[in-house]
Amino acid sequence: MKKILLFLGIISIAGLGLVKGFQKNDFRLGIIAPDRVAILSISPGRGMINLLTVNPEVEVWLPEGMGWYPSNKIKKIFNNDKDMELMKKMFYYNFGFLPERIAFFSEVNDWRDFELIKYLGVVDWARYLVEQENWLYKTEVINRSFELEKETLDEILPRDFADNELMGGEIKITVVNTTEENGLGAFVADRLNWMGFNVVSVESGGGKVAEGEIMVNAPDNSLAKKYTSLLAQIYSCSQKSNETLLPDEAVLYLGQNYASMLKYSSYVRTF
Repeated sequence: MKKILLFLGIISIAGLGLVKGFQKNDFRLGIIAPDRVAILSISPGRGMINLLTVNPEVEVWLPEGMGWYPSNKIKKIFNNDKDMELMKKMFYYNFGFLPERIAFFSEVNDWRDFELIKYLGVVDWARYLVEQENWLYKTEVINRSFELEKETLDEILPRDFADNELMGGEIKITVVNTTEENGLGAFVADRLNWMGFNVVSVESGGGKVAEGEIMVNAPDNSLAKKYTSLLAQIYSCSQKSNETLLPDEAVLYLGQNYASMLKYSSYVRTF
């Protein structure tokens, strides 16, 4: 009885704070279950809860030379190697999705139980319970290879899973592939579009460089600066100022060191 009263008390207190919304704009969770992987987005700003699952036999790509594996084999791989960074990269390169947390569930739908409290925290979880009835809940399933589902991914990932704050910033970005990896620029452009960037051009050349660069001309407290700093981490590049760019523009130069680390060649295959 005491636990129930405590639970109700937490929800009541959280409910009083709903006018301020979640502590974070969006919450993104990567899910690894024995039979499949999934991504979950809870977005108060969009008023949506979105879940995308990958059917067991559909293969997902693991970067850094690991290659393609069926969705139902991923948990076994990471049971043997708790490499959190590689797991985050798996979600990013397959969905353009940067999870705040990664959850190992017995079933994908365990997120709907009390399991979610571990990842949202007590206050945001209570707020979620109070507010969820007002939000649209949508599920999507990938039934075929990612290549065959490309058109579907291009539609649903920016619409339902992109960072809401980033989408609102409408940051325009050009991708320049300076490496010898054909197709790498388009591959990266897809992930940027899925994240919520507006890719305006994909180019090749510009002189081969070892270290990549991202050019921007934005104040330190701007969204463009915030998210291009994130890209600098993802794509192993330095960040430089370029006064010829507008505040909402950026240029990403992909370097050979990044291509060597990613091992993009293991992504390319006959689907």
